[in-house]
Amino acid sequence: MSLAVLFSICAAFATRPRFDCSNMTQYYFQGGIYLEAGTEGIDYQCETGTGTCTYYTADGIHYFTCALGQFDNCMGCAVRPTSANSNAKSNQPNTNSSH
Repeated sequence: MSLAVLFSICAAFATRPRFDCSNMTQYYFQGGIYLEAGTEGIDYQCETGTGTCTYYTADGIHYFTCALGQFDNCMGCAVRPTSANSNAKSNQPNTNSSH
C-alpha cells in the first residue's frame, strides 16, 4: 500500500508542467555581471556543452539557469568577438584605402 502511495506522488511530480523561461528576457554571465543576451537565433545561440548558456530573473537580483549549453554570440562570424560590445559597428572611416 505504501509503495502505491509513493508511486502516485512521484508520478504527480513527473507529470507536472516544467516552468518555461524561454519567453522571459535572457541574460548571459560574463566578467562577473549578467548581460542581456538578445534574441536567440539572431543575437546568440546555445551551443552543445556543459554549463549554463542563459539565465532569467524575475527581480533583477536573483538569476536562475534557463538554457543549458555554451553561450555563443558569434553566430557564424569568421573572427570571434573579444568583448560584449563586439557586435557594434564602428563609425570611424576606413583609413586603409588608397586614393
